[in-house]
Amino acid sequence: MTAPSLRERKKVETRQAIHEAALRLVAENGTAHASVDAICSEAGVSTRTFFNYFPSKVSAIVGLSSFQVTDAQRDAFLQNDGERWLVRDLCTLVGGIMDASARDGSDRQAIRELLHRRPELAPDVIKFAAELRHDIVLLASRRTTPERAQLSVAMVMSAVDCALHRPLETDAFDGGAEEFAEWLFGAVTTMQAVCRDSLD
Repeated sequence: MTAPSLRERKKVETRQAIHEAALRLVAENGTAHASVDAICSEAGVSTRTFFNYFPSKVSAIVGLSSFQVTDAQRDAFLQNDGERWLVRDLCTLVGGIMDASARDGSDRQAIRELLHRRPELAPDVIKFAAELRHDIVLLASRRTTPERAQLSVAMVMSAVDCALHRPLETDAFDGGAEEFAEWLFGAVTTMQAVCRDSLD
């Protein structure tokens, strides 16, 4: 495998510097005081450089330009037909996306710690993920009705929210895509049991 060029390493370092600066500023001062200009000053980059890497302040905090479903993930999800294994397949899909985000440089543990210290950030993170949620609902609609697709995705994304807000010493994200997918499926199964027990 060819080693990354100096230019590629510099790009990774710059992206990471912006992400870490955004995390620091929000942790210290809250989101209102962590403007793009302040993040740029902290990271030692220009505003133009910032927008070459991230489209918004929240994306810099999360450490991603966007959450994306890859062609390979889409094809794997559509290999199964209909509702059989739908929720499990959604858990696998979301687990893979979250795992890819970590490999792209997003510091999930730091984000979780930040959400514990700055819960007012949670709506911004949820809004940032809204486009991904929309894409997954459209994908799930190819295997079931739009309404059932929306409800199925809502359950899985609720499990993701639970994972983000778990106690910091119990990280559901630690084991990679497969383990996280299993954790999500277990959480959805528990939700189902809670609903069944409380509605009987």
